[in-house]
Amino acid sequence: MPPARRAESRLPVIILSGGVTGLGVLRAFARQGIPAYVYAAALADPIRHSRWYRALPGTDDRSPVAERSVAVLEKVLADSKLRGAFLCACTDDWNRVVAVFAERPSSGFVSMTPSRVALEILQNKGNLATLLQTLGVPMPNTLPVNSSADVAELPPSNGTFYFLKPRESQSFLGHFGTKGIRLGTADEARKWLDVITSANMSVVLQEYIPGSATEHFFVDGYVDRTGVVKALFARRRKRIYPPDFGNSTSMVSVPLSEVEGAVDSVHRVLAAAEYRGIFSVEFKRDPRDGAFKLLEINSRPWWFVDFAVRCGVDVCRMAYDDALRREVHALKTYSVGVTCIFPYYDFFSMRMLVTARLTSWWRWVVEVARALQPVGCLDDPMPAIVATARVLGKALRNRLAGRAA
Repeated sequence: MPPARRAESRLPVIILSGGVTGLGVLRAFARQGIPAYVYAAALADPIRHSRWYRALPGTDDRSPVAERSVAVLEKVLADSKLRGAFLCACTDDWNRVVAVFAERPSSGFVSMTPSRVALEILQNKGNLATLLQTLGVPMPNTLPVNSSADVAELPPSNGTFYFLKPRESQSFLGHFGTKGIRLGTADEARKWLDVITSANMSVVLQEYIPGSATEHFFVDGYVDRTGVVKALFARRRKRIYPPDFGNSTSMVSVPLSEVEGAVDSVHRVLAAAEYRGIFSVEFKRDPRDGAFKLLEINSRPWWFVDFAVRCGVDVCRMAYDDALRREVHALKTYSVGVTCIFPYYDFFSMRMLVTARLTSWWRWVVEVARALQPVGCLDDPMPAIVATARVLGKALRNRLAGRAA
């Protein structure tokens, strides 16, 4: 390898934020020998116990700045004394910051984040609904609501129900502790809208697609800088927690042929938004008509990005090479039938199934032992060990406190 290429291939990565997503991204780069630094990980974040964790030079690792802004990013990059790096945002707010930063004159810090226009369309559920309606892409019935005055009656539910879905998910989840608010009556909707608007947040009114967790599918992948989709990866949800508005706790990789209608929607939506970069699109197959209804799009790495990487779809490396103007080869195949389980959350899903005598704890233990995990892995075990110790310690303290009471 020529000296210039060797130096270029070692361009460091700066991972903005930690969590399960940041940990997956860190591992994806570190396993290939690409140096990576982490910024803005919370003090209790398991990523700090990864064998590959390194705080961004020049920053106070013990007191990360909570503010996400271009000014903060410029300062931490200057303080790091790095001459260049690949910026990988792992949250929606950091994604928006990097999108603005990327519009400025080149400074040696590169990224493959979507444009501000694309993010405004895809991150805002109201704007996304408008785009899907314009394209004729299958989606749940979605109505804009700006205040309680917009809801006279709830639309007919056709065997299901309606719920309030935030336009901006992360801030809503942080404030209300849920991804959506289920509604029974129009009066209930109006009361919640008053609460939500008083918190300076906005929502849409959306129909809940009926069916079990196994009707949920995800199409993940990568679009290069020229607008060509270079990778697609499909997975099916097996279990979810909490029910209805939770996250996947168990899933399996499936062939693209199983989700052809969803793949067609992905191509149409990303092309219309002129999207570039890593993505994850969520669908639910509607048992009433068999259509894959598009629910939302993650315009960045997601919780289970390491699952895709370990199945052969390395979207992290694709983004890295693309930012360096290298050729990104189209991916044709990946491992199918691979299971990924998040044991901590899946435990609560299984508890309901075991109580209903639909399965057993022994079967679950065997299933977990054979599956990939987003936090636990043999080549980087400490994040899972520390997280497990914290969970067990908290459970023990709660039990002892209960006995004392």
